[in-house]
Amino acid sequence: MRATFGLAMRSIPLLLLLLLALVAAACQGGEQSQERPTTPRAVAERFLALWKDRKYGQMYNLISTKSQKDISRNKFVGRYEAIAEEATITGINYRVSRDVSGDTTRVPVKVTISTSFFGDVVQSNTIPLVRDRVKVQPSPGSDGEPEVREEWRVRWRPSLIFKELDDRTLVHFFTRVPRRGAIYDGKGKPLAVDAELPVVGIVPELIIDKEATIAALSAALGVPSYDVRAEVEAQVPSYYFVPVKVLDYGTTQQQLQPFFALRDLGVVVDKVVRRVYPYGDAAAHVLGYMREVTAEELRELAPKGYRPGDRVGALGLEAKYEKELAGERGGILATITPEGTVARRIIEKPEKQGLDIFITIDVTVQKSVEESLGQREGSVVVLDPRDNSVLALASYPRFNPDDFIEGLSQEEANALFNDPRQPLLHRPLLGMYPTGSTFKVVTMAAGLEQGGFSPYSTLPCPPVWVGPGENFVRKNWQTYDRGSLTPAEGLMASCNSVFYEMALTLDLKDPEILPRFARAFGFGAVTGIGLEEAEGVAPGPEWKEKTLGEPWYSGDAVNLGIGQGFLLATPLQIANAYSAIAGGGVLREPLLIRKIASPDGAVSRKFETKTIRPLPVSESTLAAIREGLRLVTQSPGGTGYGAFAGSTIDASGKSGTAEDLAFGSQQAFFVGYAPSSSPSVLTLVHVEHVWSSEAAPIARRILEAYLSSGSAASAAP
Repeated sequence: MRATFGLAMRSIPLLLLLLLALVAAACQGGEQSQERPTTPRAVAERFLALWKDRKYGQMYNLISTKSQKDISRNKFVGRYEAIAEEATITGINYRVSRDVSGDTTRVPVKVTISTSFFGDVVQSNTIPLVRDRVKVQPSPGSDGEPEVREEWRVRWRPSLIFKELDDRTLVHFFTRVPRRGAIYDGKGKPLAVDAELPVVGIVPELIIDKEATIAALSAALGVPSYDVRAEVEAQVPSYYFVPVKVLDYGTTQQQLQPFFALRDLGVVVDKVVRRVYPYGDAAAHVLGYMREVTAEELRELAPKGYRPGDRVGALGLEAKYEKELAGERGGILATITPEGTVARRIIEKPEKQGLDIFITIDVTVQKSVEESLGQREGSVVVLDPRDNSVLALASYPRFNPDDFIEGLSQEEANALFNDPRQPLLHRPLLGMYPTGSTFKVVTMAAGLEQGGFSPYSTLPCPPVWVGPGENFVRKNWQTYDRGSLTPAEGLMASCNSVFYEMALTLDLKDPEILPRFARAFGFGAVTGIGLEEAEGVAPGPEWKEKTLGEPWYSGDAVNLGIGQGFLLATPLQIANAYSAIAGGGVLREPLLIRKIASPDGAVSRKFETKTIRPLPVSESTLAAIREGLRLVTQSPGGTGYGAFAGSTIDASGKSGTAEDLAFGSQQAFFVGYAPSSSPSVLTLVHVEHVWSSEAAPIARRILEAYLSSGSAASAAP
């Protein structure tokens, strides 16, 4: 048998023998195969090395028999794991004293505990060791008896994790949440701020007559008695403060007097810090709101001091500038007693206050604009064309950010998030619509610059335009012949036929001209306002081929010429294009934020208007476009003449009604600015599901209110 086996072994290749040897060695590895440390220093180093590798179970094998009787393996491992999580420990490094020699029972060490929140915690400690008689089990498969031998073991105690820890105490991370930065309007009025609000509640041990307390507090707060009773009868320690109702921001001391008078009934007035939006739903989409962090977000935020239930910004500025507004959380890592009191501090990190944001929006203008829009679904943009600063951004329907602080019921949340009118949609920046006739300024610019037309050219304005042939018939919105019109007069009358002819001429010359001018005016790209916004669609031959896999036809250009077809834009894009026309022929990013500053006033970041590009138009073309826009409101033949008749202001503008094929409805626009000769305010009004005749009167009211208030002078750059 031996001969046969030997013969078989000789037939196995040498490489296979080596592999078998490696497998055999691996099977004998692990803790059993490792050489046991025999000196106190070696045991201490082994113990620390295992801690560094997070091998807590193997650390347990190195603690003394008595220590193992005091704490089970599961509790030992669980404690190390829990402290690592609570203290945000990311790594361990150590250095053992060079002076350790012989059979010393105390090994000095320096341990550096790295944490993601506090940084490094450096502690000089001493590892105590004892000579321990331990049973060593025989190797698997052996018939031998357990061997009793002496080994050096760690006399474990909790202070080997942190010096401040003992048998009674636990490690706890106390977070210090800094003041969240405020958001102020252009005149320094707070739009979002962390504020101390009075909260009325009870302390059970101070209540003598429960029924009298319930009745008096219910009457003082104006809430049902059963709500008060639920709090009064809550099962809490008698010394707890039980909040019943948080009072409104701005509550005066005089208004608190009725509650102070109820002190003998156990009623107490305390304070709570909350995020407050003093103007309610005004500019809600710009500001955003606060929401609880998700479980997924906590994986990233927990090392920064966040805990379940903490809040972060959602939508608008609260989300975009979360890092700046939130500041940096501070905290204390300490040991606490079973009763919850702090025993000893391990390390402390100071918090950093959040930065304040000062925006260009004027809340007085904002509220006035929102009132003008009313409950019509749509949006309003108000800009100062001198520096392109944003004075108002209104969107309806909207929401109240304070509702998220108070907490929405499930029914309220469902109603808000499932509302088909999309109240959370910031329409000026994220709503995409066909522009209708507001786009005709772009067609006119392209026609005068590269289509062979001049400001003095005349084009026919029949009710029906045949264009390239009788198979391609398009109608003007008016049913009678307006005769021959100059480009400016075509803009005044918003004559489709004039702009059909321009668009076709441009397309036959070069299909890329009109799409290129659309992009030059800012369509198909974000404006750069600094909040989430849609790019829209500026269609052309390349876009259509890439998106739809179809060629570009002259009919596509004709539709584009009057702002229909595949063209989609946000209200802000349209307003920004007109601001370029009104403000000197330069396309700029809308300026929403003036500065970001620390609470002491030190400016962290300052914002200025940024130029995107000059419009590709000459002064004569720009003058012709402006003249056409002036005629819209001031000539009897203008589409906005009726809406502005008798107005006290010198306004220019353009109406537009677009058929929204996606929603099967009409989109009404009016964009105007004033005064015509030196514009200081521009507004775009967009109303869904109506004709443009409804948008123009709203725009007039906004322009008149702004100029009559004197805001234009105070807002001058």
